[in-house]
Amino acid sequence: MAMSLVSFVVGKLSDLMVKEAELLGGVRQQVEWAERELKRIQCCLRDADTKQRKGDARAENWLNELRDVAFRIEDAIDTFFLELEDNNRNNRHRDRSVLHKIPKLSKEVPILHKLGTELGAVQKLLEEISKGKDDYAIEPPQCQCTELDALVLPQRRASYHDVDETEVVGLDSDRNNILQLLLNSEVIPRRAVITIVGAGGLGKTTLARMVYNRANIDFKYHLMLSVSQQFSLSNLLTKM
Repeated sequence: MAMSLVSFVVGKLSDLMVKEAELLGGVRQQVEWAERELKRIQCCLRDADTKQRKGDARAENWLNELRDVAFRIEDAIDTFFLELEDNNRNNRHRDRSVLHKIPKLSKEVPILHKLGTELGAVQKLLEEISKGKDDYAIEPPQCQCTELDALVLPQRRASYHDVDETEVVGLDSDRNNILQLLLNSEVIPRRAVITIVGAGGLGKTTLARMVYNRANIDFKYHLMLSVSQQFSLSNLLTKM
């Protein structure tokens, strides 16, 4: 679980640098640092997982801390891409007025600042987790990537907002099941909350995007928001 989650998040960081290389600016250094640190920590996961299976509470605590940070990074990147996409959509639809002359980058500065602030907080947590290997007795000799570990390091992957559904395999059935729940009043008389649950890297966000793209046809009003673990209710209401 931990190894696949960290691999997935490292892939997201790599993808972020590829997709938004020109936009990131100074934030890019924070993204690169987080990617390098997660890769170093990733090489210790085999020993930590082994200790956890043997009932080592210290290793379990270390893995739990790492999972929390990995999920936090994933939330930050998902939020960044969603807000960037919303910003681009607004730019395409706004009137050609004086505001249209404002450089596009000026609209993206707050989004970048938010990402940089969150990654700055994550950096401090990752530094503590990295130092915690000694406190939790994660053996330094085991913290070395083998050839097998190198093979599982993630390839750069496409962002969810660039999903080409013709290239997505294995999610059609899940997408159709969710659409059935949303659109068939005989199944659910009233609209309900539908939760997509799964480990990191399984494609939850991609599946949600596929459902959203299809639901656009059937719903007059629609909105996709990313709600992170640290969210502001007022900000969410403003976006809505």
